[in-house]
Amino acid sequence: MRSLAKGEFTHYASTGQHYYTDKDWYIWFLGNATRYSIFQTFLWKFGSDAMVSYTDLTQTEKIGAQRLKIDSIKATIREGLSLGYIEAYKSENDKRVTMYSFDESILQEVGDYCFMMRRNRMLESAGFISLQSTEDINKELTNASMKKEWLASINQFITLFAGSAKAIFGEDQLPNVITAKDKVKKG
Repeated sequence: MRSLAKGEFTHYASTGQHYYTDKDWYIWFLGNATRYSIFQTFLWKFGSDAMVSYTDLTQTEKIGAQRLKIDSIKATIREGLSLGYIEAYKSENDKRVTMYSFDESILQEVGDYCFMMRRNRMLESAGFISLQSTEDINKELTNASMKKEWLASINQFITLFAGSAKAIFGEDQLPNVITAKDKVKKG
């Protein structure tokens, strides 16, 4: 639990480790729970090569499983459009429907932000894994009430991550990290 708690704090602290913390779009999108939820929906749809509709936004939930209200969504979208963070398009299938996406002017910075956040998470994972041996982590996961598929997926991730980390940092830098293949050889 201590390692997981420290990892959560490290994630919180590392969210500020990117170049755009002082940018207006970052402050606006991540400044309150409604806009943060909308930002996450925009990331999800953009990553799926799709645009955001009001229907997508009405399915969006804030912390506490509270769905966004249509009036709040409309006001937020209007504000985002006026500030130049969101672009509006007419749907190709139905010209009565308006679709939304990130404004072109912030796309590069949003992409860099996503890359830096992913990098921060990988660094946190590497720190966690290097402090604990993979064997200890496997024991904890086995004792947790999880589905076998989850354990297999997590073990595969840890094995692949351990191999990558050793390749990048070297065997001597990560003495506690062992892959499942190493365990079989030693066993």
